[in-house]
Amino acid sequence: MINKKMIAVIGIALLTSCSAKLTMPTDSDAARGTKKYNGITLSDLNNGKTLYEQKCTQCHNAKKPSSKSEEKWKKIVPEMAQKAIKKGKTPISESEQQTIIRYLVVMGGK
Repeated sequence: MINKKMIAVIGIALLTSCSAKLTMPTDSDAARGTKKYNGITLSDLNNGKTLYEQKCTQCHNAKKPSSKSEEKWKKIVPEMAQKAIKKGKTPISESEQQTIIRYLVVMGGK
């Protein structure tokens, strides 16, 4: 017999398994990223990860950076920023969008 506690545990497990586990950027990620984005730093990548987690998960679970190509991320992030505004969520500035895109592109290229 399944009790309420077991149902809650199963529900939490299912919810957490649907969200991507985002890897912390490293110095080697930043070094690799400078080939694409001149001057990108580890701090920039960490900021991008933080913004992605804070802003994008207002509406949906985080996706793995490798789940989309660079071209797709460059299209999707601005589209999602507009949807967030329409839904009354915290706006994502153009600067923040670029930081998020850079994080996703660099980390997706591992």
